[in-house]
Amino acid sequence: MAGTYFRHLNYALGDEDSSVELQVLPPDTGRVVAVAGSGGRVIPLLARGPRELACVDISDTQLALTELRVCALRMLEHPEYLGLLGYEPMPVARRLELLGKLPLSPSARTALEPLKAAVAAGERIIYLGRFEQMLRTLSRVNGLLTRAAGRRLFDQADLEAQRAYVRSGFPRRAWKGVLMLLGNSAVLNSLLYRGDFPKKNRNGSTFHIYQELFDRLFQDIPARKSFFLQMVFLGELRFAEGYLIECDPAIYRAAQRHARTCRIDFIQGDIVEHVQKQRDVGFVSLSDVPSFLPPAREQTFLEELKPGLAPGALVVTRGHLRVVTPGHAGYAHVTDRYQDALARETTQLWTIHVYQREPSGVAGERFQEDLSHARGQAEPFV
Repeated sequence: MAGTYFRHLNYALGDEDSSVELQVLPPDTGRVVAVAGSGGRVIPLLARGPRELACVDISDTQLALTELRVCALRMLEHPEYLGLLGYEPMPVARRLELLGKLPLSPSARTALEPLKAAVAAGERIIYLGRFEQMLRTLSRVNGLLTRAAGRRLFDQADLEAQRAYVRSGFPRRAWKGVLMLLGNSAVLNSLLYRGDFPKKNRNGSTFHIYQELFDRLFQDIPARKSFFLQMVFLGELRFAEGYLIECDPAIYRAAQRHARTCRIDFIQGDIVEHVQKQRDVGFVSLSDVPSFLPPAREQTFLEELKPGLAPGALVVTRGHLRVVTPGHAGYAHVTDRYQDALARETTQLWTIHVYQREPSGVAGERFQEDLSHARGQAEPFV
């Protein structure tokens, strides 16, 4: 089990579909700052060609794993990248050989010694985090309750067939038992957050929030295309169409090309404080950091970011059971511009908000005019 190796790795695959941030980030943005996480949420941003990317995290282990992904992206061809991380099969000896060749910093190499031991024992990197282990445990319970009938969700030919199966063949009573487990915050605290689970502030019970979440997934996302559904029902990724977007060949090629010229820094610390000390940052991906801030900073973090942001800069936040709605004077709330990307997000775990820093004076007036014309016109990745 991964716990034998890592004590402080929360995510190796992650719980975010970064396709939203990819669509929000404008091409050729000068300076981008993002929560590192496992690195899988950062890699797709490179496909947009930023000149500078700062990966920030409070965890040295998460930063080291992000550095591993970036080094692998720069060095490896697409099939080797998938094999190294464990999306695709690869002999253990070959994984260890590739790990040894990556030009990691000494601090990252030290932090990832447990990862090397896990790989040597046959573990796959993308399943090593606490979150992934929690989902694998949940999938075993799910399998005991919903059995083969639950897994038949992945046998449906298309979305219409999936909807019909959910109506007539899916084991709803057994599935309710799974939701009761998943909706138990004490269980999530114990398995993943070790007492640090953000206090829920969304209306309704946790059970009903998860019930609605999965109902949306069953109705709107083919099960094979959701890495989250694969993990919950199968405990692993069996269908390539559900791999994270870092694995998409076109995105990988674009990210690799830009990663070789982009300045990429790995910074341990508070991402809000880091941005505050910068200048002309054009894009900030905060993940769910606001959910973990003290109550006073929940309301002020956008104000704190302002000194480091360029006019027109975009800030993307996420919230799960706790959704932060900060004061946003000096920002436009532009989430509606990205509704198509939000609808296609393959976990549906998140409430996502997008804010845009307003210029002042005459430039601000022009900005508001441009904003009214820009609604619904987010530029897709090509």
